[in-house]
Amino acid sequence: MKRHEIKILPKYFRLVVTPHGGVKRFELRKDDRNYQAGDTVTLREWDGQEYTGNEITVGIKYVLRDCPEYGLMDGYCIFGW
Repeated sequence: MKRHEIKILPKYFRLVVTPHGGVKRFELRKDDRNYQAGDTVTLREWDGQEYTGNEITVGIKYVLRDCPEYGLMDGYCIFGW
């Protein structure tokens, strides 16, 4: 298992941390870190200039990759928690 830290813009961060578990429970990312089920990801809110200090850590439950027939470009993945 690996631990990852990634930037997330405020408009998306708010959707992750809304009450009752958030309405956004996935990330679409460049697959440059070999994300795997069981890894943890700390989403750190980034306003475009600096970190805001807000963050949340989630555990990856599923990773989707290699699915260009449905629009997921090569070299990208979607992971969910």
